Amino acid sequence: MKLTKTVFTAAIALMAAGTVYAHGHDGFYGRVEQMPAAGSAEQTWVIGGKTFMADQRTHIDSRRGTEIKVGTCVKVDGDIDREGNFFVSEIEQKRDSRCPALTK
Repeated sequence: MKLTKTVFTAAIALMAAGTVYAHGHDGFYGRVEQMPAAGSAEQTWVIGGKTFMADQRTHIDSRRGTEIKVGTCVKVDGDIDREGNFFVSEIEQKRDSRCPALTK
């Protein structure tokens, strides 16, 4: 019960800060709207209208020989580290059918 309360409290704090993180069995699916420049120290991604912070632990999986770019459909998975901080563990390219169409 204490772990659930801690995770819930952390999730509320993250949402209040304006950053939404995905975790759980299915992850979060969306299209990349903004991504860090190659070699950038800033690792902020905007995917499906939500902001995610990646770091050196994040695995970026671009499949089918194509690179992830703005407009690519991806799945975001996350985890909680030993210190109780949420991080994006993986950003994985998915088929376009898994994500809603882009709107301009």
